[in-house]
Amino acid sequence: MKTFKHWTRGEMAKTFGLDVKQQCDDLDNWLNSNEDISEDTEQELIYLQQILREDVNDWNEQELIYQFIAPLIHKVNYRSQLYKVFSNRKLSGEIDGQLVSGEVDMMLASGKFQPEAPYFCLHEYKKEKGGDKDPLGQLIIAMMAAQAVNNDTNVIYGAFVMGRFWYFLTLKNREYCVSDAYNAFRDDDIFTIFKILKKLKGIIEEMAAEAV
Repeated sequence: MKTFKHWTRGEMAKTFGLDVKQQCDDLDNWLNSNEDISEDTEQELIYLQQILREDVNDWNEQELIYQFIAPLIHKVNYRSQLYKVFSNRKLSGEIDGQLVSGEVDMMLASGKFQPEAPYFCLHEYKKEKGGDKDPLGQLIIAMMAAQAVNNDTNVIYGAFVMGRFWYFLTLKNREYCVSDAYNAFRDDDIFTIFKILKKLKGIIEEMAAEAV
């Protein structure tokens, strides 16, 4: 069994016929968020942004999660009777006869005690430069595993964080799209990142309700 960290996008393209697209309607719809942000929330986001600017170059992966990503996710408030937030949980799925498995930094999934039907996967990777890993590939194989677990044709949503930069992804069948980078150092982008994460609530609520 090959774990998530050992997969690259090139290997997935050869093994599973995975194809990257330049334009996906599902991603465009998600990114086109008109969610409101209260004045209090704006101030809290600016505070988180300032911490990020000052310390991100010195943080390790866990510090980035606890001091920036987790507070941001908490502000979105992913609390629902239909799904919940799971962190560092194992996810396994069989893709074309191959079992793949690994831990997902954060996922939104149905299930009370453990993830059952995953809708969204987030992967965090501290380094902005260098390294011999393919962290984007690790996220995509996790999303493919989620797709296999769900055994349906619904879109799987994902996000990949590299220091200050956020990328958003959608996967449907064997095709995926990746957004341009959103730079959390920029005032407009920090608000846009929050709006995108907030819009995800409604998208997942609808998907989870249909599955009940």
